[in-house]
Amino acid sequence: MPPEPEPVEAVETPPWKPADGPPPAVQTWPRTTRPALVIRIRGQWRCCPVIALHRYEDGRRAVQVDVHLESDTSYQARTYRWDPAAMSVVHRGDPPLEL
Repeated sequence: MPPEPEPVEAVETPPWKPADGPPPAVQTWPRTTRPALVIRIRGQWRCCPVIALHRYEDGRRAVQVDVHLESDTSYQARTYRWDPAAMSVVHRGDPPLEL
């Protein structure tokens, strides 16, 4: 039986800038009813509440999340390219806010 493949790490994506083309459409959620993802970051699976979903015109998706990176007591906001091999939904939350 072949060994299982190594888990895929989430890839952080830089903030949008005008040189990247049209800005993404952004969906956000109320802070108290956000969805959550489990994401493979720095070799660990981390549960991350979602702040926003970014949808780019070329079909790319990115999720902005709160994540514990340096300590267990403070969150940092990070944005990762959507990759089902590196993340999955663990809580759907309420529908996103209408902008």
